[in-house]
Amino acid sequence: MPAVVVFDCFDTLVTSRRPFPGPEEITARLAGALALDERAAAGTVRTVLGAVLAAMEDPGALQPPTLALLDTALRAHGAPRGRAELERALWHALGAVDEDRYALCEPVARAMGRIAAAGHTVRLLSNCFLPGPLMRRLLQRLKVPEVWDRALFTADGGPKKPDARAFHLIAEGAFDRRVMVGDSPRTDLEPAAALGWDTVRVDPARPRLGSLIDLFGR
Repeated sequence: MPAVVVFDCFDTLVTSRRPFPGPEEITARLAGALALDERAAAGTVRTVLGAVLAAMEDPGALQPPTLALLDTALRAHGAPRGRAELERALWHALGAVDEDRYALCEPVARAMGRIAAAGHTVRLLSNCFLPGPLMRRLLQRLKVPEVWDRALFTADGGPKKPDARAFHLIAEGAFDRRVMVGDSPRTDLEPAAALGWDTVRVDPARPRLGSLIDLFGR
């Protein structure tokens, strides 16, 4: 039976060796990347993070696109930048420039490959701050297997987990089975199960994917 298997990214496919940068670190990195004064950088970070975090706290709210928020905030401070500069600034400010911050979860990556090799469709669904082009850049650097055909990165704007609309969007197609693989019961597994999907929980500390492989036979 053809299935679509949707993988969460952070703490499932991608593990973090260090915590996500806090507001002070993001502000300092943004100021350095864009040559901004501290006041403009701090105001920009408050605007962008405030809007994103407010949306994250409301399960039904659409997530605003990070790049558009950053562009608008910088223009308000009289410091407009081009798209390439905005992407470079986000890459630095959110810590993706640090090559030791993130790592590939090898058991999950191997499971992705096995599922795809068996003829099933693999997709990614991630609540994130980095827009799609930067998420793809990060995944390529980590050597995530290129077996997925579609991704929904919420930093591009739109519905996010646990909103059912995000699950419907990423699982579009004629599939006999839908499976969600993730670490969070609240944002990954419970909303998927409510839609009738199979679910597989990944423990970031002990990632074992036997239950996923068992869904399709060994």
